[in-house]
Amino acid sequence: MSRFISLFVLAALLAVTLADLAPPAPRSATTGFSAVRALGDVREIAKAPHPTGSPENDRVREHLVRRLTALGLDTRVHESVGVFPVKHDGPASVGKVRNIVATRPGTASTGRVILAAHYDSAPGAPGAGDDGAGIAALLEVARNLPQNLRNDVIFLLTDAEEPGLLGAEAFARDNRFDGPVVVLNHEARGVRGTVQMFRSSGPFGEVYGSAAPHPSADSAFASLMAVMPNNTDFHVFDQAGWMGLDSAFIGGGAYYHTPLDDPAHLDPGSLQQMGDNALAVATALAGRDLRALGTGESVFFTVPGGMIRYPGWLEIPIAVLALALVAGLIVLLRRRGLVTLPRTLGAAGLSLVTVVLAGASGYALWPLLKVLRPDYGAMFTGDPYRPWLYQAALLVFVAAIVLVCVTLFRRLATPRPATPARSATSPVRGSAVPGSPVASARGGGHERSLIGPAAGALLLVALLGLLSALLLPGGSHGFAWPALFAALGWMVSLFLPRGGIVALTLGLVPAAVMLGGTALTSLDIGLRIGGVISAPHFALLLLLLLPIVAFAPRRRTTLLVLPVAAVVLIAAGLAADRFDTAHPRQDAVAYAVDTAAKEARWGRFGGVSADSARFFGEVDMVTSPAPVAPLRAPELTVLKDVTSGGTRTLTVRLTPAGPAPAVGLGVGKPGAKITVADRDLGERSGFTFHAPPAGGVEATLAVPAGETQIRIFQHVYDMSVIPGYRLPAETMQMRPLATAFLTKIVAPAR
Repeated sequence: MSRFISLFVLAALLAVTLADLAPPAPRSATTGFSAVRALGDVREIAKAPHPTGSPENDRVREHLVRRLTALGLDTRVHESVGVFPVKHDGPASVGKVRNIVATRPGTASTGRVILAAHYDSAPGAPGAGDDGAGIAALLEVARNLPQNLRNDVIFLLTDAEEPGLLGAEAFARDNRFDGPVVVLNHEARGVRGTVQMFRSSGPFGEVYGSAAPHPSADSAFASLMAVMPNNTDFHVFDQAGWMGLDSAFIGGGAYYHTPLDDPAHLDPGSLQQMGDNALAVATALAGRDLRALGTGESVFFTVPGGMIRYPGWLEIPIAVLALALVAGLIVLLRRRGLVTLPRTLGAAGLSLVTVVLAGASGYALWPLLKVLRPDYGAMFTGDPYRPWLYQAALLVFVAAIVLVCVTLFRRLATPRPATPARSATSPVRGSAVPGSPVASARGGGHERSLIGPAAGALLLVALLGLLSALLLPGGSHGFAWPALFAALGWMVSLFLPRGGIVALTLGLVPAAVMLGGTALTSLDIGLRIGGVISAPHFALLLLLLLPIVAFAPRRRTTLLVLPVAAVVLIAAGLAADRFDTAHPRQDAVAYAVDTAAKEARWGRFGGVSADSARFFGEVDMVTSPAPVAPLRAPELTVLKDVTSGGTRTLTVRLTPAGPAPAVGLGVGKPGAKITVADRDLGERSGFTFHAPPAGGVEATLAVPAGETQIRIFQHVYDMSVIPGYRLPAETMQMRPLATAFLTKIVAPAR
């Protein structure tokens, strides 16, 4: 097997990996889950933006209640008050929520299986992907779910996820179930792509891997999400002690939370994959004894044809074994005069530098693009509409970084004249195997100089596997298995009389599938975040390929080819990804009017203005004069005012001035303790109450004695109320928000 055939085989395996992860074709069958049929519900749900507190939100809720009732489910609307459950600075997000709860009782229930998605959308976004796809998938699952299942199945369609997981928080707070609860949550951060099970709690690798017809999951992402801020409803369910899985598709992030998150841009294949998996996993869980699920965590990841999973306690032993095999390989190479230990360690250090530089390039790409095209700065998810040429440029530039470092490696790894342990007439066994890269390396030339760098890179991957096993449980397999198999393949190649390249190729299969797969699929997250994940993984893959590639440029001009190619690809990307009516710019301008002073401002994030806090309650907004709109602030009524022991306790009612999706207040004095609608918020600077009742919201403010400054405000999501407001050509408004406010000094009662 030649080197080119070897690389072709590995590239083909990577292509097979990506094809295996791709969403299936949508089906229109009369039986089973049909994305074509589910799209009908998406079109009904996503006719218009339907944020919490809007008339469209009411219309969508009524439609969903009718649909679930017609499917024979016991359907009710759960009304409550939810509070954003994540600790943060600033005003609290609170709201009146109306969750839809539809139940199919089990025949001999051992617990509850909850299928969840949220039916509200972001302001200004029709919400076909986020989360109309999840809602439509659940309706189609309800239609196809087998009868007479053992466990209770609950379809939970939450309200007010967008303003802060309010519906999920209220439902989990108000429902303390007996027995196990398993939640399958469905989300989207785009309009296309593979549906990834990216987070779990409990031992569900086996259930998901065996039941889902299109599995795509990785416990490394689940482990990473556990230590990162994350805001889906699943966070609430996990904090409530419920087990489950969180799934989403994230491709096409440029459409997320925009007016183009509509049915026309939603990929039916992603909807089909979401529904197929949800139906299969829900059926499996609803038919088994949930009390026997256990509590152990597992390691799991997707490979072509299925999912590999094993107990979490094996993670550290596997990582240690991988490191031991790499160490054994280095000892073997050293005994044959191919490497020295100091230079191998130095090569590992330079490999780390290479990976860090690759990660830095992934981090720097999006800021660079914003410099070249400033309008990219407003792209909400840090991803353009047509990212593919930019993605290619990043990968090519990473290859350039590796190539430059390999050139440095050659100087580091060029060995001193070796003193063979045996005479020239009695060579070391395997040291001159025909057809093996190592064999030609013994020739002492160009290829031999890459053996040390390759061994150092392999050592780095093994060390990363062990560190991940210790510090990020569930996340080591992406390094440990490639290192383990690459070391085995390399060792075998040293002893084969012929065909050592075959052993090397087989040993690099996990690297191609796992490191290469992660490098390419993570780009779906968006250039801003995905580039930082993709670039280091791609660099590690290229470094592990050194024993096969055995290439380093001998002329300095050769080093310029790949950087120049990356520049050309970026230039081509700028030419291809132009803004137009179908791919408009994104504008995130906000508006606020002081109804007492009759002054108004536009506001944009990204700077500081002296009057930012006054108009927007935020200090990091750039303001500019705006026309005064005929908006009204809510009415503040003091119901009770008591001062005792240096603390003033105000009971107030905040009444909307007409229909409004949100009202709120901010307190001028720090340390205010706030209770609103009987929910204790603790110490807060204020609150925003979503979907307020027409009669107003009561709140209690415990503040230091004396005069109290209170800023009261009311939101609307319609920018057309602003005189002369017009969007520039080829531009769309992101999360439209117009605020009417006034500031009152409330003196103590006498």
